[in-house]
Formats: sequence, structure tokens, C-alpha cells
Amino acid sequence: MKKLIITAIFLFSINALYSQYQVGGTGESIDRAREVNRMTKLNNFSLDRMQKSKLSFFLEDEWQGGVMFASDSSTINGFSYRYNIYTDQVELRSLVDPGSIKMLTIGTKKFVYSTFLNNENIEDAGYFELISNGECKLLLRRQIEFTRASGDIEAYGANESTKIDEKLFIKKGEDVAVELVKSKEFLRDFISDKEQAVEYLDEKLVIFLTEKKIKEIIDYYNNI
Repeated sequence: MKKLIITAIFLFSINALYSQYQVGGTGESIDRAREVNRMTKLNNFSLDRMQKSKLSFFLEDEWQGGVMFASDSSTINGFSYRYNIYTDQVELRSLVDPGSIKMLTIGTKKFVYSTFLNNENIEDAGYFELISNGECKLLLRRQIEFTRASGDIEAYGANESTKIDEKLFIKKGEDVAVELVKSKEFLRDFISDKEQAVEYLDEKLVIFLTEKKIKEIIDYYNNI
């Protein structure tokens, strides 16, 4: 399930990661790859219709390795593909070693891959949006959450619902990222190695710690 979630969320990461792969020829090939991915996303509205059918809309359900031969005689390696018969498109997924990623940008957002403690207090690893960077990193973790439907909803043919769950994490240096508890006590303990930062936090008349206020405090910590 974890692999499926990561695949679903980061299918679009090809746009930022193309430079890690073996590319021959000009940058025009990369532009073509981007266009293929963009067109796939433009047709995502059709996925709802596809999911209502038990029929497979792909020539092969599994992603398969391949090579893209461009019209300018260049080649692009390092991707896996599958052919979507319904949308008449070739979809591609990046084959990224996340351990080799220091940071990547997608549009205006920045992402890092980091170890973290999950809900069971077991060390895990995954992608985070980088909210504040520096000695102390403020990170946003997204996951797909599945909720079992109640009996009355199941009667209409739906047995579960999904939503994107977002949680803030905090990470110092190379330490494992931990989920951030939105309390002044938690933050005070985490930034206690810098007295100025603690004083800055105590001076704030904070009742509710929003993401914006937490970022302000972490930014201050990183800048002193």
C-alpha cells in the first residue's frame, strides 16, 4: 500500500527529476516527455469513469521499463511506461532512487526525502514538502487516508472513502523527522538549544499555533 501511495502522489515528479537520468541529444526530448505527462494530467477527469468499471483500461496493468526514441534521434532512459487504451496515451513514471535526492522542486514547492517516525513510532522514510529550510526543517507530510464507510453508505455501493491527510513534521540536522505537536511546550523543548529562539517564542502571545506561526518561529531559529 505504501508503494502505491508514493506512486500515486509522485507520478508527476518526472517534471523535476529528468536531469538525473541518461539523456542523449537536446533538451527538446525532455520537453516532449513533459508534454506527454501534462496531457495525461489533462485527461485525469476520465479516471473517475475508469474507476467505476472493473475492466482494465491498460494494455498491461503493470508498469514496464522502456526507452523513448525521439524524432531528433535522441533517447530517454530511466522511465517505466504503460499504455492507456481508454485515453489513448502512453503514461510514464519516473524510476527514482529517493535516497539520492537532496531536494527537488515541483512548480513553486520544494520536496525532500527523509526518514521519520511513523504513527507506530517506527522509523520510516518518505517525501515531505519543505516549509522552512535550515538547521531545523519544518516539513509537511501528505498521505492518502482510507476510511471504511458506514453501513448505510455501503448500501449504495460505496465501501470506503479517501482523503489527503496532512501533518507537520520537524527535523534537526540529520536526525529522524518527528511529528510536530502544536503546543508551545513542544516547540520550546525542540528549540531549547538557542536561548534567543526560546525568548522569541515566549514573547509571542500564541493561543493557537498555526502553520504560519510555527514557520515564523522556525525561520527565526534558523536565522540566529
